[in-house]
Amino acid sequence: MNQAINSGLIDPGAVRLLLAKCGVRAEHDAVVDALATAGSPRFDGNRDVLRQLDVALASLGVAGAQYAVTKCGAMQARHGVALVWHADRCWVLLEVEDGVALLDSGAGEALKVRTAEIEDLAAIWIKPRQLRSDSARPSRPALRLMLEGLTKRSGTIVEIAVATFLTSLLAIGTSLFALQVYDKVVPSFAYSTLWALSGIVAILVFFDFCLRVIRSYLLDRLSTRLDEEVSTEIFKALGDVRLEARPKAIGALAAQIVGLDAARAFFTSSVLFTIAEIPFAALFIVVIGMLAGPIAYIYVVVAVFAIVVGVLAQMNVGRLSKQQLQNTYHRNGLLIEAITGVETIKALGAGWKFTKSWRTLTETISSLSLKSRMTLAVASSTAGALSSLAYVSVIVFGVYQIESGSLTVGGLIAATVLGGRVVSPIANGLNLLTQWHMANQSLRAVDGVLSLPRERRSDVELLSPSNLEASFLLENVRFYFDEAPIPTIEIPALTLSPGDRVLVVGAPGSGKSTLMRVLAGLYQPSAGRVLLGGVDIAMLDPELIRSKVAFLPQEIHLFKGTLRENLCLGGAPDDSALVKVVGMLGLDAAVAEHPRGLDRPISEGGGGLSVGQKQLCGVARLLLRRPKIWLMDEPSSALDAATEKKMYAAIEAALDPADILVIVTHRSASVPFCERVLVMQQGRIVIDEKRADLNDRMRLQAREASTL
Repeated sequence: MNQAINSGLIDPGAVRLLLAKCGVRAEHDAVVDALATAGSPRFDGNRDVLRQLDVALASLGVAGAQYAVTKCGAMQARHGVALVWHADRCWVLLEVEDGVALLDSGAGEALKVRTAEIEDLAAIWIKPRQLRSDSARPSRPALRLMLEGLTKRSGTIVEIAVATFLTSLLAIGTSLFALQVYDKVVPSFAYSTLWALSGIVAILVFFDFCLRVIRSYLLDRLSTRLDEEVSTEIFKALGDVRLEARPKAIGALAAQIVGLDAARAFFTSSVLFTIAEIPFAALFIVVIGMLAGPIAYIYVVVAVFAIVVGVLAQMNVGRLSKQQLQNTYHRNGLLIEAITGVETIKALGAGWKFTKSWRTLTETISSLSLKSRMTLAVASSTAGALSSLAYVSVIVFGVYQIESGSLTVGGLIAATVLGGRVVSPIANGLNLLTQWHMANQSLRAVDGVLSLPRERRSDVELLSPSNLEASFLLENVRFYFDEAPIPTIEIPALTLSPGDRVLVVGAPGSGKSTLMRVLAGLYQPSAGRVLLGGVDIAMLDPELIRSKVAFLPQEIHLFKGTLRENLCLGGAPDDSALVKVVGMLGLDAAVAEHPRGLDRPISEGGGGLSVGQKQLCGVARLLLRRPKIWLMDEPSSALDAATEKKMYAAIEAALDPADILVIVTHRSASVPFCERVLVMQQGRIVIDEKRADLNDRMRLQAREASTL
């Protein structure tokens, strides 16, 4: 911080109010004791205050909080609350909006001040882990997307339900066949009746076979089309996510998307069968009551007991499934990291560390899986035991019913045949709950992807003007990573006009790359505006921005395919332009060294090419696209002096007089044709001068220093 924090104890009442605003309740005496135990943190400019506050909040049961020391001027409404020392008192900064800040002492005293009065005061930002309210249920975009896909195909679902309904009715026909055979055929040996009934049952079995085949076909077709639609929508949504909002754990993110298969399988297979069959369990009990009287009560008791046992088991399985899925995502992320960073792992001898992490995660997953399987095994075994007990009980009770004359042998046999169809749907329903736990967790994981901020806002009609000028104007631009109110860049004003050739220099971490991404529209500013051709970049169609602005990142990524395909990602230039660019940049060596030339295969990540060759491929992409605004971040960091000179000569030759070129580099002497220099420091532009004027001033300062 440029300004030291004013000295003063952090007030327990203010801390208690801050926690309350974040959904965490704490007693006043408990807060007093926690702050005293942590060493009575103060506003004294010492960064240890964050460690002390972390200790204090941890003793209050608040773990995993985020902290930052910033300025009040950097706080926005979305950042939440912070502690501020103002007018010799500790306050809680509650709101910042329309130039007015609301402060509260934590003792019921409120104060409104203009933000200009406190913008240079230091603030301690604290973000406890949010407690989710039960009354506010989060939206379920993945579930909604899945259900919408099913709704579009409601006709197919109805056909599947009808087929399931008919197959269940045929089961009743089989039990009636047993009833007639034992009651009518066996006593009189009426073979003609036996064969007639057998023929009818054979026809029913044939229809049952046809219905099951048709049902399977309809389900497969439904599953395929639903998978195509939903997965495509999710892939599009993932590609539309704003870069600054993209999750850091790429491996876990990939596992979340793949986990959608479990949800799709749930909605397109077992769920439809089970939902259609479960009502027939009640119908079969009714039919048993009609055929065998009070024997039906045995199946009622068995069904209720099976449901109770199953629900208790599924509650435990649901908890275990959630933990297992989370650890599976972490392990998948570890696998991706180990594969992509294998060279670094080998070079540093860190394989043991990754192996240990893998073993720990695998043991955890295996342990959770074992507990889940054992719980399901107990539930399944209980269902099987109940089915057997029900069968024995029906036989025993049926004998007494037959003796009393209230039941026939055929009725008893028919009841036992239908009895098996009572317990089976209930057991399937309990298994369905298990699958739902996994599907639900998968959908929640996909929810996290679909809920990420998009480039294309649904509530804004994007513009696509045909005569957009190639110019930039930045007004009070700030950009924050994550939720912390510490701006990565803070630029009050910056203008880039047609024909500008600009160098951006500064120490690592000074915000150069972030500025380039904001200009390219890849990052949306957290505050302020970026105007492209006089139009707010947030209002422009991203495709229009891409056609005008080309960005070359520090790390060039090549995709699996051929060299030609990687060079032509931005379009399909003719071969003459492609050959010309390859020759201008010196990439012809990479072409000549392979018998397939431009069609040489490229593996994932650009394996087979050096880092310098990858950089040249990135520059070639820009030269083939010919944008109006060129943004290049360290385009020559891996090149030797001769290749670098050749590359910049090719860029200078390709530029139109009205094009804008902005280059981030640590070797400014290699780019003599850039006449303007921006020097960045701690996210701010501290120097914006013509290159000649800056060089003259630096030489003058050097001479003055040498004479001292």
